[in-house]
Amino acid sequence: MNSSPNPRQEPQARPGRILVADDNEDCRIALRTYLEAHGYEVFEAADGESAVQLTLRERPDLVLMDVMMPGVDGLEAARRIRALDDADLSSIRIVALSAMEGARQASAAARCDDCILKPIDLAAFAAMIEGWLQLD
Repeated sequence: MNSSPNPRQEPQARPGRILVADDNEDCRIALRTYLEAHGYEVFEAADGESAVQLTLRERPDLVLMDVMMPGVDGLEAARRIRALDDADLSSIRIVALSAMEGARQASAAARCDDCILKPIDLAAFAAMIEGWLQLD
C-alpha cells in the first residue's frame, strides 16, 4: 500500500476569512449569505469592540467594517486594530462600509484600505473582494 500523497491532488486552499462588522443585523445577514455563497468563511460582529476582539481571535483576511456603529464606531475599531503590536494583523485588509459620501476621507485617515458606499453594488462586490484578498 502506497502511503505517499497522490501527486495529482491539488492541496485544498483555505477559504478567505471575512469579518462583517455592522450593527444592522439585516445587513450582516445579507453580506454573510452572499459571501458564504461565494465560498468565504464569515464571522460577524455587531459593534466595533466586538470587531476588534474577533479580529484578534479569528485573524480574518478581510474586515468589512460599518463606519456608524454604537459605542466604538467602525473607524475607531479600525484605528485600534491598526494600533495593535502584532505583525500578523498588519496584513489584514480593512474596508469601511458607509452610506455617507464623506466616509472615504475619514476611512483613509483611520487607515482603512478602502471604502464601499452603501447600498453595495453586488455586481462589482465579488471582484472587489477578490482584489483585496489578492493584495497579500
